[in-house]
Amino acid sequence: MADDKKKKKEKVKTPKEETEKTEPAKKPAKFKFECTRCGACCQNRDSIPITFTDLARWTKQGSFMNVILPHLELRGLSEDDELGKLALVPYIIMEDVDENGKGKCPFYDDENKMCNIYFTIPIFCKTFPLSFNGEKYYTSDPTCEGIGKGDMTKEALIEMRNNAVRDYNERADTTIAMVPLQGLFIRHFMKQSQQTVDRLSDEEKEQLDELIKKSKDESEEPQEDS
Repeated sequence: MADDKKKKKEKVKTPKEETEKTEPAKKPAKFKFECTRCGACCQNRDSIPITFTDLARWTKQGSFMNVILPHLELRGLSEDDELGKLALVPYIIMEDVDENGKGKCPFYDDENKMCNIYFTIPIFCKTFPLSFNGEKYYTSDPTCEGIGKGDMTKEALIEMRNNAVRDYNERADTTIAMVPLQGLFIRHFMKQSQQTVDRLSDEEKEQLDELIKKSKDESEEPQEDS
């Protein structure tokens, strides 16, 4: 009788519970990507970070740098990044920027749905949408419709991962190098400015002082309400 009562008290396992214990944990889905040429990543995006390697390549291509340079601007990184507070790094600036700070890449041809500088695109674009943060890989834009599509070979995946690591390392090196470079440029231009002032005659110095004083007074004048 005691054995019968014990058997009744034992919990009967459901098929689901049995399956959960016997089946091994599922492996994360393999990363796959195939560009669908939808243009979303080129038309609604933040500014594109540029590295010294990108700049060197474009400079070696001669006049091509003149095409890209008008769209470059130095900007700071995230305010949460201590290094970013000190360094200004080059970016490709977007056009038609909305209230969220996103816009269209100036090199994207929306009529033909293609990049006009595809053969020499920045490393940041080359690795999209796979990114690397120094510890692990991640998708920089999970909404990209090309993720999960196509047949990605082992070799293609390795190449994408290598490009993601390269992008991370090149951007880190560029940011670090920009800190002392900015100091050198500032010191150089201050020295040149001082040399220019030293070459002025006393009369020219007085005229310069008057211009500076006038400019300062005008900037301090209260603005009338319209």
